[in-house]
Amino acid sequence: MIAGLLRSQLRKQLWWIKFQELNREGWKDAWLRRRVQDAILATPPFDTDRQGEVEVRALTWRRDWKNLIWALKSFYHFAGVTYPLHIHDGGLDAEGRSVLRAHFPNAWIPSKEETEARVEEVFRRRGLNRCLAYRKNNTMVFKLFDFFALTEARTVISIDSDIVFFARPDELLYGHPGKNVFNRDQSCYYTVSPEELEESFQIRPVPYINAGLSRVDSRSVDFDAIEQWMASPKLFTEEWVIEQTLHALCATRYGVELLAPSYMVSTKPGIVENVVCKHYPGNTRPLLYQEGMRRLADSHFLEEFTRTVGARAEACAR
Repeated sequence: MIAGLLRSQLRKQLWWIKFQELNREGWKDAWLRRRVQDAILATPPFDTDRQGEVEVRALTWRRDWKNLIWALKSFYHFAGVTYPLHIHDGGLDAEGRSVLRAHFPNAWIPSKEETEARVEEVFRRRGLNRCLAYRKNNTMVFKLFDFFALTEARTVISIDSDIVFFARPDELLYGHPGKNVFNRDQSCYYTVSPEELEESFQIRPVPYINAGLSRVDSRSVDFDAIEQWMASPKLFTEEWVIEQTLHALCATRYGVELLAPSYMVSTKPGIVENVVCKHYPGNTRPLLYQEGMRRLADSHFLEEFTRTVGARAEACAR
């Protein structure tokens, strides 16, 4: 009984949670991760625009905010754009929020509570009661609910924290006219099969959509339809992919294309020729650090990014 109470108390302590995370990751992998992961912190801040018709949105939390800096700085560097940036809080700590603000001083980085209040006001006003209730149970749906309930932009580019870019993402930047664009997943990860979704919703979603990297017309996200779809138990059989399933349903109705194989999604080592980016899904994903970030560091990305930002600042000062 005493041991049980002790374990219960330990599980509430952040230092114990972090210790257990290190044990699961492996101390050597954690040390290697920290070395390459922290290298991005020495790079200068990047000034994004404050508003525009195309914006970038990302969701991150305590364990991923350093990875997000890699994802965003590699994207902006190779894309050559300054689109407005919105970073959503999926469980950030004070350090993470502070460092993100320092690296992206023009970005919108509200607290979790501030975002929740704004989204709840929108959902209540529109009568989206199922969406409102479910949002409290699944942080992953922030990438759909919060991104598109709050945006005023025509187009939203969503970037997960575990992606790094190696070249200019033209297809992501310019998309396919009249269609949403998503990464192609390793397999078809929806709450149920496309056939079962069609049976329930009369929409057979395009298979293999991965919502970790996308370019979406904000008008295509139909919250009234989502509210109706959420009455079906078919959406709740695999809750970790509800957001992706809803994206697939909305995008299929609107029109959708999958990005080329050079926009990789893989848990296996190796990078294709002419790679644009690679998404490393998973809980610990050592390849993100040992392959993706290491490749960028070895190619002098950090130095190039620093020089580019410096040159841009000098040009603006003239």
